[in-house]
Amino acid sequence: MGIKNETVTRVAMPDFSQKINHETKILMLGSCFTEHISDKLERCKYNVLSNPFGILYNPVSIAKAVQRIVDLSFYTEDELIFHQGLYHSMDHHGQFASKNKQTVLDKINSQIQSAHDQLKQSAFAFISPGTSKVYRYKKTEQIVGNCHKIPGTEFFHEQLLSEACEEAIADIFEKIRSIAPNCRIIWTVSPVRHLRDGLIENQVSKATLLLSIHNHLKNHPDHGYFPAYEIMVDELRDYRFYNRDMMHPSPLAVDIIWDRFEHAFMDEKTRSKNTALEKIQKAMEHRFLHDDREAMQTFAQGQLNAIDQLEREMSGLDWTKEKAYFNGISSG
Repeated sequence: MGIKNETVTRVAMPDFSQKINHETKILMLGSCFTEHISDKLERCKYNVLSNPFGILYNPVSIAKAVQRIVDLSFYTEDELIFHQGLYHSMDHHGQFASKNKQTVLDKINSQIQSAHDQLKQSAFAFISPGTSKVYRYKKTEQIVGNCHKIPGTEFFHEQLLSEACEEAIADIFEKIRSIAPNCRIIWTVSPVRHLRDGLIENQVSKATLLLSIHNHLKNHPDHGYFPAYEIMVDELRDYRFYNRDMMHPSPLAVDIIWDRFEHAFMDEKTRSKNTALEKIQKAMEHRFLHDDREAMQTFAQGQLNAIDQLEREMSGLDWTKEKAYFNGISSG
């Protein structure tokens, strides 16, 4: 009897015939895993707008964000709360908080406008919920996107039924398609573990999301699912692939999932461009050990030459920041 010389069970990757390139407009919404992938895309200069409401974890809050983006439903001051010296929106991440309510509204509403404009022209929308557990604010009886460190006694903590998840997913789908009928919607369940709920509760939460998305896609097979969660728990099933908090994927795990993402959604030519663009980004992060001006200037000029070559090959990309950085070294 033969023994397979394999130590990893590979997750089968769906065939995404529609590909992403540097002219593709993308909108991404959801958990902090969305941030990881969008950061990779931004480093490679893709036209991506990520999490205009900040990080959102549950599908109901994501659906509400999509509705307000599509309808251009701007926030007003009566929708804000005041807590610990700051004004907050319960639908948004704490990054929008401020001591000045108008500052909060300006930040929130400018993002709604930007997301609306981006979505109308997007070829892809990636939606990545992380949990089907929700917090319902007792004062308003509304499910919130963020609790802003308000005492837990002011919330109900609930597990959504699969029917509620499916309704939220259907709402997201219909709203996006109402203004972007050609946009392909790709779902993924965030691999980030919500350990505060407990391991069993976390699995129930993820399973509810997975079942709801699976049921939705049975009726919409022309869209798709990217198996980030499955790669994390089946291919990378080892604690060394988690950060020290044992909840978030480590940088190595993110790199591995990004590699699978690249191969799923980008052809070989586009991936080769990513490699060249990433080299420029890493060069900007390079720290010189010695104050050798000639060596530094030679290094910077080499990067400027590489940027010039990429500019000839890829029109429309903004190199202002990179050119300013390397010109500063080259002329220093």
